[in-house]
Amino acid sequence: EARRARMPQSLQLRSGNDLAMQQAKLQDLRVQDMKASRPEDVQEILAKIPDMEAFNAALQELIFNDRDGLLAAWREKDAEGQMGSIGRLVRWGSVAGASTAVWRHWSSS
Repeated sequence: EARRARMPQSLQLRSGNDLAMQQAKLQDLRVQDMKASRPEDVQEILAKIPDMEAFNAALQELIFNDRDGLLAAWREKDAEGQMGSIGRLVRWGSVAGASTAVWRHWSSS
């Protein structure tokens, strides 16, 4: 429903290593295997899904689509984050001149 309603969706990971460790689990993700603190919540949610196989296929597409899936968006965001860090380093360097404080700060972050 969220995708049909064009609600923004994103994926938050700490690192590419997290992704590598979780990718197999994500590939095996099926709605009928979900868990909830209340069993009746699981039943209520599953009852609203008319075709679980179609839902699972759409879920995999949402996660793994190379063009606009959550992982593709995360990888793009990750690259943007890296470029942002490089930009901040360059700005600090230009403000501080040849000061070593910039480089000490950079290596500690």
